[in-house]
Amino acid sequence: MGNSIPEKTVCEHILSSIHSIGFRNPFHDHGAKKLLIGQALDLLIKAQLRQHESLSDIEENLRMRPELRRALNLETVHGSTIYRKMEALSVSTLQELAMQCLQKLDHQYSGTPSFPNLGKLHVVDGREISLPDKAGEWAYCNKDKNAVKIHLRYVVLNEETGYPDDLVLSTAVVSDKEGAAGLIVDQDTTYVLDRGYIHYHRYHQWEQQNIAFVARIKKNMKCPVVRYNQPSDNPNAPLDAEVEITDPETGEPFRLRLVAFQDEQHREYRVLTNRWDLTAWEVTEVYRHRWKIELFFKWLKQHLHLVRSYNHKQEAVCLQIYTTIIAYSLIEWMKTQVEKKVTTWDILKKIRHYWFLTWHQWMEEFQRKPIRSSKGRRKKGKPGRPRKHPKKQHPQKKILT
Repeated sequence: MGNSIPEKTVCEHILSSIHSIGFRNPFHDHGAKKLLIGQALDLLIKAQLRQHESLSDIEENLRMRPELRRALNLETVHGSTIYRKMEALSVSTLQELAMQCLQKLDHQYSGTPSFPNLGKLHVVDGREISLPDKAGEWAYCNKDKNAVKIHLRYVVLNEETGYPDDLVLSTAVVSDKEGAAGLIVDQDTTYVLDRGYIHYHRYHQWEQQNIAFVARIKKNMKCPVVRYNQPSDNPNAPLDAEVEITDPETGEPFRLRLVAFQDEQHREYRVLTNRWDLTAWEVTEVYRHRWKIELFFKWLKQHLHLVRSYNHKQEAVCLQIYTTIIAYSLIEWMKTQVEKKVTTWDILKKIRHYWFLTWHQWMEEFQRKPIRSSKGRRKKGKPGRPRKHPKKQHPQKKILT
């Protein structure tokens, strides 16, 4: 019998999707004997997916896993070698790869329906990542902080579907509105912005360019009311008014829509928008989806290795942020391969458990039916009268060992 071609493992399937296995850079890998650019990238992406805390963790994991060494065609390598290779990796190459992964993800979700009335939403926000006092001096912000900032555009198609679409990296001194200037360009979506993006001149430009937006403003900002739209007797209804704004750079007046509302905790929100086609309630619904980008950043920090850098030099910090985005886009891409409705966290857990098993075994796991069904623990009412006073606790004097 002839030799059969072995099926790809989950590890090989993921890494082959970005064509990094066996990749060799003729310039940076010239004379390299141990660790090539493609192998270093594979190790860093795996470190993101497996959430390795340090370069020594990556080194030890490689030494203890012969399957990984076979997949990467790599023998053991010291953490300091990875450290130096991170400095040799081209940031522009990683940026281009990250953008390709995000474009692939956008294409994968191209047929997904968006909100019926609201349409596609693009939430724009920034997040800072702190750096050490000495090693992070290149990103000096003030005497208390060195930091870089991720300016990110996040697509919200519906309640279940959201993914990053584009990003810009800067030092933390760059303001949100400066960093996001190149992220707000499309006319077929609505941009959702927080108070860090207040800029009346840009609002005027977006209005002239037919770029839809919903932007929160501060409570103390004065907006002269031209007229109120459809006043309601319901005290909980949002305030809806047409207001006149003056462009601070040209002095030209223009009109926008002001919607003021409160959330469940009675916190007040005031937003300006040029979406005249929506009801006031729908405008509040658009702004409510801004919270999804907060959940996205929280997810990255909890489940991938974003906050602590392996190397604190400028190129290495940017490289680690881009590998985080690449890793997340690969997880989301894997989720699109599964017909069953699952969360991103479910996919990541399965990747970690099935890393060296075959792709077929990984897919079979999602088709597996539970052994027995359960409705969960059922609450039973306690017999007797309901307690009038809280149960009184007494000190428990016990020797446990």
